[in-house]
Amino acid sequence: MYYPRKLKPDEGFRAFIPAIIAIQIFIIFSLFYGVPIGLLAIAGFFLLYSIFSLISFFRTRNQVYLFGFLFQILWAYILVTSRFSPFNLMNSRMSTLLAIIGFAIMAYLIYLMITRKGKWKGTEVFELAARSVQESTDGFTARPRYAGKAMYTRNELQGFAEFLRRNLVAMPYREENRIVFIPVRAFEEFRVILAPKTFRQEKSWISFDYDGNVTVFISRTDYLEYQEELSFDQLCENMGNLFISFIDYYNKGEADRIMYKLNELKISFNE
Repeated sequence: MYYPRKLKPDEGFRAFIPAIIAIQIFIIFSLFYGVPIGLLAIAGFFLLYSIFSLISFFRTRNQVYLFGFLFQILWAYILVTSRFSPFNLMNSRMSTLLAIIGFAIMAYLIYLMITRKGKWKGTEVFELAARSVQESTDGFTARPRYAGKAMYTRNELQGFAEFLRRNLVAMPYREENRIVFIPVRAFEEFRVILAPKTFRQEKSWISFDYDGNVTVFISRTDYLEYQEELSFDQLCENMGNLFISFIDYYNKGEADRIMYKLNELKISFNE
């Protein structure tokens, strides 16, 4: 089923930024120092990127980051020890075996992205919230809006938070009397992982307190991502209702319906 998009088109090239950086590093170092040093430079890039992947895995528990870490570490090792590097520490049989394992991990990573298991789903959240919102001249209002009540225990809310974090729907921030959820769009993960406090200050959020109250705040930055000026009150209400429906699904043991609802929009992995 086709749903008209409410958000502005995204810049799809961002998905290829890491690959572009790696190629540029290889070309620059190869031109000045030779191909073997160029390969070592790429290995260094993989190693640095693997640190980000490992931090991301511990913060999200999503398997795409674990396999990304393994892929990056493995290829860094292959490049450093291959017969093309200055060290030449690996025999050809071992090199071939590791390369096969590396390509197998890469194929699984591609599968995770195609099936959206490794995709941040903030774009889907904002699209679903705006689906039935009408255009309006009311515009943005810089204050949170009460969005209703939901039924859940503290343990259920905490489990729900872990589910959304693990499935890259929203990052939870635990406070004294509530949990705040921040939807994260694709390629915003660098900021939310490396600078979570700064990222949080300018993003929209949905909070669930331990008394069942739900509050929504849509930031100016996110509001301006919509193509048209939408009714702000209705947008906040829809966002709250969306997350209330999510926690209802989760508490009924129907969490798969959350993912189905997000994935049925069929938004590409680079948005």
